[in-house]
Amino acid sequence: MSEEIILAVLGIVGGLITFLQKVLYNQGKTLYDIVVKLIDRHNKSDTRLEALSDQLSNAADRRHEKLVDEMNDMTDTLNYIKGRLNSKSD
Repeated sequence: MSEEIILAVLGIVGGLITFLQKVLYNQGKTLYDIVVKLIDRHNKSDTRLEALSDQLSNAADRRHEKLVDEMNDMTDTLNYIKGRLNSKSD
């Protein structure tokens, strides 16, 4: 009789262990999927920030080039006026 009880208890314990393994595996798989999604979202965010940074950098470069061109034009005009003034004073 006691052997039957021991076997029954072992069967119950074995069933509980199997159940817990399945539950823990499913929870681990769910957590793994969530972590993968979070990493993907983080990587996409980095990609968007890099693209935005590139756009801002390009816009700043274009503004800089326009300012340099305008300053060169103004320098040419100023030199022309100086030359005209010097030629009149001579």
